[in-house]
Amino acid sequence: MDNPFVKIVDTIAETISNEIKVNQEEVFRFLMEPVKEEYADFSFPIKRFLNNPESIVLKIYDSLNSKNLKIVNIELISGFLNIKFDEVKLFEKITDYIKNGGGIKTKKSEKQLSIVVEHTSANPIHPLHMGHARNTCIGDTLSRLLNARGHKVNRRFYIDDMGRQVVIAALGFKTINENPMELSKKINVKPDKLVGWVYAVSSTTLDALNAKKKNNIEEAEKLATVLTRLKSQDPDNLFDKLFSGLNALNDPEKEISNIMINYEKGLEPEKSLIRSMTMSVLNGFIETLNRLDINFDNWDWESDIVWNGLVDRVINLAKNNKYFTKFKDADALDIPSIINDLVKEDQKISKIINLPKGFELPPLILRRSDGSTLYTTRDIAYSIYKFNETNADKVINVIGADQRLPQLQIRLALLGLGFKKEALNLIHYDYEIVRLPGKAMHGRRGEYVTLDEVLEDIKNKAIEELKNRNPNINNDVANEIAEKIAVGTLRFSMIQLNAMKPLTFDINKALNLRENSGPYLQYTYVRALNILEKHGKINYDAIKNETVNHKLRRSMLIKTLKFPLISAKAADDLSPEDLVSYLVSLSDQFNQWYENDNVIRENDYGIKEGKALLVELIKNTLGEGLYLLGIPKLNKI
Repeated sequence: MDNPFVKIVDTIAETISNEIKVNQEEVFRFLMEPVKEEYADFSFPIKRFLNNPESIVLKIYDSLNSKNLKIVNIELISGFLNIKFDEVKLFEKITDYIKNGGGIKTKKSEKQLSIVVEHTSANPIHPLHMGHARNTCIGDTLSRLLNARGHKVNRRFYIDDMGRQVVIAALGFKTINENPMELSKKINVKPDKLVGWVYAVSSTTLDALNAKKKNNIEEAEKLATVLTRLKSQDPDNLFDKLFSGLNALNDPEKEISNIMINYEKGLEPEKSLIRSMTMSVLNGFIETLNRLDINFDNWDWESDIVWNGLVDRVINLAKNNKYFTKFKDADALDIPSIINDLVKEDQKISKIINLPKGFELPPLILRRSDGSTLYTTRDIAYSIYKFNETNADKVINVIGADQRLPQLQIRLALLGLGFKKEALNLIHYDYEIVRLPGKAMHGRRGEYVTLDEVLEDIKNKAIEELKNRNPNINNDVANEIAEKIAVGTLRFSMIQLNAMKPLTFDINKALNLRENSGPYLQYTYVRALNILEKHGKINYDAIKNETVNHKLRRSMLIKTLKFPLISAKAADDLSPEDLVSYLVSLSDQFNQWYENDNVIRENDYGIKEGKALLVELIKNTLGEGLYLLGIPKLNKI
């Protein structure tokens, strides 16, 4: 059974589209723009499309009436087509819809696509930390929204196991002659945390050796202080063995280069060492991600892209391409030439790739003179792989704003190599950094706040608050509720703002139960649930449609019914923050109403049942919204 409200709005959009000859999707988007509630439920800027819209308004009105939509009133004011519902007739339709098992779900897209969302993809050299939190929460929320919209979504994690950082961590384990997985189990330390510590000690030690070699005394002293701190965090008396072993190396850079080249060739023992270390870190990642209810369909190894010959194919394509060049003895693509030719051939392409005016890019190095490839080369191959593997219509890469240049280079390289479809449908969803007040983030020095630590900190504060509210609460119950609050707090905080705005995470603000937070939405959901439990089963047949002849109740009804359209637009625009704003606004309205218009003590039975239905609509809407945001629902708080 179709949602009658969504069906009516679709009919309105279709009717307007047919009369003014504008794409229905564009009409829908304009209808979704904010409108002052006292003027209309929806508003369409018809004057933007017609100089004299008066003549066509009557046609639209008659067309809607002929489709049995007398439930809608239309008025032309100041160039806007204002649309307002007859709330009594609408409530009657909705009551029947809910009575017969109808639900509040995101409106499905008419054009359902195959979409890859690659996100998180953290370097496997330390635990997931707050620097990754925004990426992983955005990526998973986008996946949920797009899936709800009806698209076939494939969630992928790219394992960057071929970079210098991974090799430095591997060199550390080689130096102490330990298997990361086995050592982690033996000393009972989370594997990603162990690898993070070994990487930090190894990286800092090698940098200190380099500073001494250059006689940079000031830098060497700073790094010595870092090493002292890292030694104090030694998980199992490993520091001295690791430090002395690295200092004993004749040529650390040659060691790093050899491991890197041998691993790229898939040679042993480097292959087993790095794979084992990386797998141990991934196990730690999965443990953390499971807490956030975040999963992946595919885990793609960068090394597999190389070993399967995909990178060689890209290089061979490049060598036979007119844009191939040599840059300081390295194989490269002449990006400036690609840009010049593209602009000459197709002005639309230059707009789509959004290249800043006057911005010049250097040649893109594909392979160094020693034969090793760069990560951008491997990313070109991986981009082609993602499209081919899934037959994707679009690929969304959730990657930080600091990667804008490499992501742009990859798209330009794809265009230059003849992969136009892939280049124009590869979306870089960039985001700004997350800051923690008073905390520095420096992975090479082991300075970061892990996601596990943040979740535990929020959880402990939540337990404290729960026990203050209810001193007799069972510890297991408190622990279970607090874990869900912690997850809700973090996930809400990471997506509440537009991704291009820097985000400062403050635990105390994020835990606020009274406004604009994950726990606030969870609390509102529980409040609605509690009202319904006290009320009992709703008698739909007794409901008085006049229930919504009340300003706030009517407003709540319309706002709630807009959810399928709001979430659809949030998916189309890749703007989860719009859904967050909507759910907070709905919660504000519901809490204001509840305080002033009691449900349980309503004397008029038909109105009481109508109010209960409104609560049910809000509970179901919040429940679906929480799911899309990845925020756990609570039964009590």
